[in-house]
Amino acid sequence: MNREILQVIAISAFLHDTGKFAERAQAVEMGNRDMVEQEYRYAHAHHTELALKLLFAPEELQRPFDGKPELNVLNLAARHHKPRNIYEQIITQADRIASGHERATGDDSSIYDTGGRERKRQTPLLSILSRIHLKNSVAPPEGDWRYRIGHAGIAAGAGSFEEFFPVRKDEYTYDQVERDYRHQWDSFRAAIRPGGQNLHLFEHFPTIMAVCREFQWCLPASTRKEELPDVSLYDHQKVSAALASCLYYYHAQKDTLAEQELFDRCQEKFMLFCGDISGIQKFIYQISSKGAYRTLKGKSLYIQLLAEVLAREFVEAFGLSEANILYASGGKFYLMLPNLPEVESELGRLRDSVNTELFVKYNGDLYLRAGYRGLSARDLTRESGRTLYQTWDQLARQLVYRDRQRYAELAMDDYDSLFDVQSGRKLTYCTVCHRTVNSSSPVVCGNCKDMEEMGRQLGTARWIAIAGNSSALRGHGGSFAIRSHTVWLLRDLPNLAGGERVLLFGINAGGRDLVPAPVVGNGCVNSVPFIIGSSHRFDVTFDEIAQRSTGGFKRLGILRMDVDSLGKIFSEGLENYQHGFIEDTTRFHSLGRITTLSWQLSQFFGAILPAMIRRNPDWHERVTVVYSGGDDLFLLGAWDALPEVALEIRKKFAEFSCHNRSFCLSGGMVITRGDFPIYKSAEMAGEAEAAAKANTTVFRGRESSCEKESLTFFDTPMHWQEFEALTDMQGRLTAFLEQKENYPLLRRLRDIALSWHGSLERNRRRQDYKTLREIHEQIEADKWRWRMVYALSRFGKGRDEQVGSMLEGLQKFIVGQVAGTERTGIELLGLLSRWCELRLR
Repeated sequence: MNREILQVIAISAFLHDTGKFAERAQAVEMGNRDMVEQEYRYAHAHHTELALKLLFAPEELQRPFDGKPELNVLNLAARHHKPRNIYEQIITQADRIASGHERATGDDSSIYDTGGRERKRQTPLLSILSRIHLKNSVAPPEGDWRYRIGHAGIAAGAGSFEEFFPVRKDEYTYDQVERDYRHQWDSFRAAIRPGGQNLHLFEHFPTIMAVCREFQWCLPASTRKEELPDVSLYDHQKVSAALASCLYYYHAQKDTLAEQELFDRCQEKFMLFCGDISGIQKFIYQISSKGAYRTLKGKSLYIQLLAEVLAREFVEAFGLSEANILYASGGKFYLMLPNLPEVESELGRLRDSVNTELFVKYNGDLYLRAGYRGLSARDLTRESGRTLYQTWDQLARQLVYRDRQRYAELAMDDYDSLFDVQSGRKLTYCTVCHRTVNSSSPVVCGNCKDMEEMGRQLGTARWIAIAGNSSALRGHGGSFAIRSHTVWLLRDLPNLAGGERVLLFGINAGGRDLVPAPVVGNGCVNSVPFIIGSSHRFDVTFDEIAQRSTGGFKRLGILRMDVDSLGKIFSEGLENYQHGFIEDTTRFHSLGRITTLSWQLSQFFGAILPAMIRRNPDWHERVTVVYSGGDDLFLLGAWDALPEVALEIRKKFAEFSCHNRSFCLSGGMVITRGDFPIYKSAEMAGEAEAAAKANTTVFRGRESSCEKESLTFFDTPMHWQEFEALTDMQGRLTAFLEQKENYPLLRRLRDIALSWHGSLERNRRRQDYKTLREIHEQIEADKWRWRMVYALSRFGKGRDEQVGSMLEGLQKFIVGQVAGTERTGIELLGLLSRWCELRLR
């Protein structure tokens, strides 16, 4: 197997549809129709050749490989619809498999208000999120939503991240789409040619991929009227490159590079591999309060970097490219690999090597679970009757099985190290993470020192440099080790040592800033964006964060949230994909849709959410993102700010997900002292989140109840609509009680709440009421009600109209249903009065 040919096939397959972008932007001339049909079959293939000539140096495009002049990037990329040799056939087959897996017939609602030749340059990308549907969702999604054409980096922009959100069809006119295509091409070409210099096609392929994602994430792969434009051009090209690489690798290794073998779609030539870092929660949160914020940030960053480094290490072991990394986030990565025994064997070796190193370094806190399943082309085009999600689900089960056999290999190879069968050592503990260390007195272990320093440097860093050589950068100390790589966190662009290969992660970078011009001239440097939940400097202790609470009650708030039923969204949600007339919706289980959905959720939590926090002047210095990525988040802040933050996150997530009720969040918030152990706070917030996910809300007039979609606050799980109504009442009541003459009302409200709770407990102890509903019906007429009427009327006697209006609103809240649910306000009155008391203390 020739690794140079493997590289040129990956690059060519990744660029094979670049002509679609160029022709929509009207950046290339139409060729002679007869010539195009004879040589290329379709115009976009010819336009790919013209576009590549605008973007890259001719000597790189036409560089021959393996002594074959016709074997070059230009031919392989442009001839994928009219292949003339086995290598061009590989691109063709990969493109057909990817297209067969992704493309679906359009329906009435997907049709855009344009037609003819203009359709190509006037059709934007349809949002996958607008068509996902869960069976138990309140209502199916309504209407299609489209993405504006723009660069992906706007997601991290504090002032403009809403431009990343999809909009209704009528909000994005076809003439504006046409203008945006032209502007997008100009920006794309400028990024590919920074400072007027072409990126090197082979040396800078990782950077080229990153630039393509930046500008092609929002362009549909197909604009044909009869096809659904919901898979991006970037994702289609990336999947094609991954499949083409696997096809060449598979047949070259088996010495079966022939059309008959290549066209066989029954063989399982592909392997879906998953690596999942287990133990992340314990690793991150098991720390004391001393230096905890920096350490938390450092550990969170380390997990993100570890997943990235491992994904790249695994594909590089086979000479494959970043195109074979389908997804890497949240401590998990999926790869598309060739399905061969030697690949399987090497994966086992890599897994064992990683786990041995993690065990030695972290004493078993972290562990890499790994699993893989074979796939055929028939599986990937649904011809076998097997869906991609079924494979995905089998892979998840395999990971659970692997987790039950942790360190089985290490137990056989090095029993003493695993079970610590050694004597004569003086052991104590680390004062931060509490791990056992080899010392005569308590110390801060080396790992915690590294994590704290990493968290400190992250506050001012703009770049993360990764190299295989610790001397790759001149004059830069303070490096960290991840596997065999050295990592630096940098404020400015590095000074490179000659001849070294360096990968630059641009922290929350996007647009033209993605490619740093001063570094591009060195052929061994690549730059890609790296989305971090939060990197702004917040160099204070937890107690100092608590002191930023308004009022006299100074406490720390901890908020954890994540997406409800995420597994179902990827399985049932795609299986019930909303379509006008396609009944076999299993066709929507495609690599393109799964990876697009994963990436977009990561963009919301990793880029948009932190930008939302930074943009708000009241939150910027009072709330910090410890971790946000994948589909969940962990925030710390002044306790009184976090309820408002939680509501805003829910609101923005609804906008981001096209107001599709299949996408919901649940969360839990707890309040502690600033010096309370953070691992315990994280555990309590996790329990509160679990209580929210176990919550069931009954709405009046609905036949079914609503599960999850809740927040736990002051130990009380409630639906978001209930919490929003409660927050509104709290704001009005707090403003009313701030007037000294009105403050005594708070005591009366607490007495009413206590009376209701007393009635509740008495009725619960009685034997003749068996259900909670019967208990609540009984206490509706209990003495708390007349006490409420008496207390409120006496308080308002002789007062002005404003007081009377407030008391009337309070009484309606107390006896009425909260936000249309079966819950009455009296059930939340104790929480409401407690909330107001703490705000006013």
